[in-house]
Amino acid sequence: MLMAIGLFIGTIYALPFLSEFWVDTFVLKSGTVATMGITPKSQIFQGSIVQKQAFENPRILPLYGSSEMSMIIDYHPANVLTPETGVTPFLVGKGGAQTLIQLLNVAALGEEVRGKKLAIFLTPQWYGPGGISEDTFAGNFSALHGYEILKNPALSGKLKTEVAQRFLQFTKAYQDFPYLKKMLLLQGQSGLSSQLLRILYALPAQTEYAALALQDASKTNWYINQLPTETVAHYATTSTAVQTEPQWDELRAQATEQAKNSTNNNPFEMDNGFFTKNILPNLQAQKDSSKDAEYVSSPEYGDLQLLLDVLKQEGAQPLFVILPMNGRWSDYTGIPTTVRQVCYQKIAQMIQAQGFTLADYSAHEKDDYYLRDPWHLAWRGWLDVDQTLYQFYQSK
Repeated sequence: MLMAIGLFIGTIYALPFLSEFWVDTFVLKSGTVATMGITPKSQIFQGSIVQKQAFENPRILPLYGSSEMSMIIDYHPANVLTPETGVTPFLVGKGGAQTLIQLLNVAALGEEVRGKKLAIFLTPQWYGPGGISEDTFAGNFSALHGYEILKNPALSGKLKTEVAQRFLQFTKAYQDFPYLKKMLLLQGQSGLSSQLLRILYALPAQTEYAALALQDASKTNWYINQLPTETVAHYATTSTAVQTEPQWDELRAQATEQAKNSTNNNPFEMDNGFFTKNILPNLQAQKDSSKDAEYVSSPEYGDLQLLLDVLKQEGAQPLFVILPMNGRWSDYTGIPTTVRQVCYQKIAQMIQAQGFTLADYSAHEKDDYYLRDPWHLAWRGWLDVDQTLYQFYQSK
């Protein structure tokens, strides 16, 4: 009986390692991780196995962001940084993946990111008074990552406690994971009763974690079987190809001509189709509708500081990309220039204070053919970022 109990407990504790080992050894093949990197899915976004493998591949640059990661259009990094250039992106993000969700991802990876490069995209519109909403956090939350943060040896107990306290402000995320919530509540508690509760909850919490790890392995296996074989083969066969830098001037000339014909029905240089469908029907109502917008005080700044602290303790080498607002549209809707600039500057100063690399595109608010809508890069905007990513990857 005792042997059976011991075997059960041993299996529960070994299952996360065994699940990851099985995928790494028997499921992942050459070209699969790179292919998954340009076809972002929530299975990968909320899992850990493939994200860890992306950091192991020297020709992959992980990119963390929001909806710009899943909106793959012309001149997007997924279409410009191809295997022939020597580096391909691994896209992690979807709509609503604000700073706290990016923290959730990278803080779960631990030593995997030490000394490794990654890029993190920051959107100024996140920095409103409310920060990330309860529903948005719950919809993007990964309980697997929550457990892995608590187990991350690279993070100090103090930082884990600060992260746990922030996570616990969102109650909906833990409805299906009661023991994760209990362990988050116990993080940083040192009394005798807390120690006893940790012992009491250890096995059920590990069981919950093991089930999540097994689910990650199962979903990864399923997703790999859905990948287009031609793309996997292409990424596999060119993984050792001679690197060829993109022809930036040629691409910019091409993008400019394309943009001229795609933005000629509105004064904001938005994509014609987007403007006609989403802006034109309510154009007059939008005039000065955001004149009271405020981006100076927000919980998002606190979340950014937590993210910076995590990256510092993990020893990562991040590039932060500050995306611009659409200046023409912001002027029309009444967002004061001073408010926008204070937001940009505050974000930049926080990043620079940590000594991290910064690519600040806020000065390009009104550049021609830079954004396709009020928020998302396109054409020349993406190409500028592509070139920065390429140079960052190549830098020593």
